Amino acid sequence: MVRIYKSRWHEAYEKIKQDSLEGNCIVFVASDVDALCACKILQTLLKGDFIPHKIVPVSSYSDLKEANTELVQTDDELRTIIMINCGGMVDTTLFIDPPVNVTMYIIDSHRPLNLDNMFSSTQVAVFDDNEDEVYMKELSEAYENVTYDSSDDEDEGSSEEESEEEGNEKDDDETDDGGERPRLESDRPRQRRRLNDDEGNSAKAKRAKAKNSRLKIAQYYSSGMYYSQSVAGIVYTLANQLDRTTNDLLWFAITGVTSQYITEHIDSPIYLDQLRTFMDDVARFNLPQDTSSQTIDTAIKFEDEYRFMLYRHWSLYDSMFHSGYVASKLGVWKEFGKKRLNNMFAKMGFSLYQCQQVFTHMDMDLKKILRSKIDSVAPLYGLTDICFPSFSRSYGWRGQTSASDAVYSLSALLETSPEVAHRLGETVEWNNGEQWGTDPEDADKETASGEPETPRPKKVKNRWWLQNFYTAYDALDSIEGMQRGLGLCMKLQRVIVQQGTAMIEKKSVKTLRTFRLAIIKDGPDISLFTHPLTLSKLALFLVDAYREYGKRNLPFVIGTLNEEQGSYLVVGVTGAPTFGDVRQNHFGAAFQDAVKRTKAHVKHDSFETSVMEIRQDDLENFIENLHLGA
Repeated sequence: MVRIYKSRWHEAYEKIKQDSLEGNCIVFVASDVDALCACKILQTLLKGDFIPHKIVPVSSYSDLKEANTELVQTDDELRTIIMINCGGMVDTTLFIDPPVNVTMYIIDSHRPLNLDNMFSSTQVAVFDDNEDEVYMKELSEAYENVTYDSSDDEDEGSSEEESEEEGNEKDDDETDDGGERPRLESDRPRQRRRLNDDEGNSAKAKRAKAKNSRLKIAQYYSSGMYYSQSVAGIVYTLANQLDRTTNDLLWFAITGVTSQYITEHIDSPIYLDQLRTFMDDVARFNLPQDTSSQTIDTAIKFEDEYRFMLYRHWSLYDSMFHSGYVASKLGVWKEFGKKRLNNMFAKMGFSLYQCQQVFTHMDMDLKKILRSKIDSVAPLYGLTDICFPSFSRSYGWRGQTSASDAVYSLSALLETSPEVAHRLGETVEWNNGEQWGTDPEDADKETASGEPETPRPKKVKNRWWLQNFYTAYDALDSIEGMQRGLGLCMKLQRVIVQQGTAMIEKKSVKTLRTFRLAIIKDGPDISLFTHPLTLSKLALFLVDAYREYGKRNLPFVIGTLNEEQGSYLVVGVTGAPTFGDVRQNHFGAAFQDAVKRTKAHVKHDSFETSVMEIRQDDLENFIENLHLGA
């Protein structure tokens, strides 16, 4: 349909409001922290305008196909579909077949965007923050040249045939006396040759133009996968255009942007640029309060955040030991690295006993001088950029969390199955939410008390992530829910670091020509790494470690065996030379090429192109071809 410029996002929302007068709206939401925050902001807007809507979490393109059958095609009153952090990189109409009176809106941070969505479909509108209008115009022209080139060639071919037929016919023109008009040798044949030459040059120019256009589009798609503006930031900008921003919505947007930075989806300049857009609103919504007020202080304030995780809720020692930045810089998997960490605490004047206390129980005087001691001592141990600008939020007497704390908590709630949480010894009150994709046989069943029985989800693997989504969604504005996620995150991070350090010590990581490779085939914690988010965290930990101690800075491919499914989950991550830097990810295209060469049985179904499931027997051949073709 259209590519919606940033300045016109509010116009698209007004159309959604107008369409809601005739029907309702479905919001498809990817299962990640940024999408979760964007959904929370959008739902606030929809509720405020009394727009009937349904939130539908999705984790793959298969979920979109299933939702198309069960939700889209069966809803006669549907008028609007909104897709958050999903669908932007593919031709969405291949998975969602909207009725003629339905418009789809795509809000996706994944790049590159699919050009069919922006320039071809009459029912798809894409929210785009790309301000390089010259380049986008060139892409649009290239797309048109390629799209209409074949049809033009067919028309030209038929015109040439007609011209030849006309040329072979006799000239029936007669003179005034009824005789045949004499024809000079140079009369029509020479004219036709001249026209044919012009047509040939024109056809050659068109072919050259189409070739250049195909090359431009190929370069656009082959540039590698990367991330643009946070979808939470996009929806918050929309709320700002509508004059509907609040402190809560601001916090959700900050959390979404922070999630991109922590997971290394965006680099430091982009992160800082997005953070600057929030500064004025933080000052506007968080004026100093009267201390005698009985209301709970929920103020947001700007403050630097340490690159060691969850220190407010963990012990200072555990926080630093289990953080990728500190662990990799000091090499804590070696005895020498552990001694360096202890020596750093000693140089700061902090006893090991105090550092191993939960931070809230730590001596108050030490907590007050922590920042100054970190600033003076950390650079001596190579920790030169141990802080980064961020925000924190107070919940009154119930505690305080930083934006990164919120990201770690929500991420743990999204990725940890109830079975894994039980194994880790953590109790979480899961919210089943509203299930879709339920077994039709259960629809009319009743319990012994006569109440309708809750439909059981279809027996589809990993359906547990639905209740995780709703649990994380509720935790977004609940400090109690957030704290449950923090406890889960700390235990999960221990396992990640234990697994990573064990792999380094056992030299389980192979260095190939163009990437490093690690395959987890056994171990007591192998089931914890069958979720892409957890496996990606382990990969990033290893990337950090080899960035400091490896001879070369290389991308990383990691796989883990899922014995129940008889397959391997494979994730590819890029390795930037420094912290805060990000490289574009080319593993999506490389995975597809290796699959074509090997005819391997795979499931390349994730919204993240660098995530793939591959049949157990096909892994070795796949990796070999990936290595040779890289």
